[in-house]
Amino acid sequence: MGDTLGEADLRGGIARGGTIENVVVVAYCDAGGGVEHVPYILPSWRRGYVAIALFRGPGVRAWRDLDRLRRFLRDDLGFALPIPLYDDGCPKLARFKSLLPAGATDSRVRATNTPQPDEDDTGSPPPD
Repeated sequence: MGDTLGEADLRGGIARGGTIENVVVVAYCDAGGGVEHVPYILPSWRRGYVAIALFRGPGVRAWRDLDRLRRFLRDDLGFALPIPLYDDGCPKLARFKSLLPAGATDSRVRATNTPQPDEDDTGSPPPD
């Protein structure tokens, strides 16, 4: 399926002992003015980030409700690490260009020539 993975395949990989190593959520505005959130998942048994494929037809699964997405990632898939959320077109997504599916970076990420900050999104650790 290329850069997507079916939910059954994702659950099967976890059942076989695999883990989800990271998740990045991207918020996309739809034509009606709503927002859809697409999680890109880094499974331990595959190389690179994948989106969850729709059960039928082309496309990827998206959530309008962040609470439901969070419950899916935490409760259903057992992912316990922080879940970063980026807006579509955020320049910081450029650092994931080699990891996100090709379709997500070609048409959706519009990185600018603005230099990236030296710090990460989590801020600085407290001094010892």
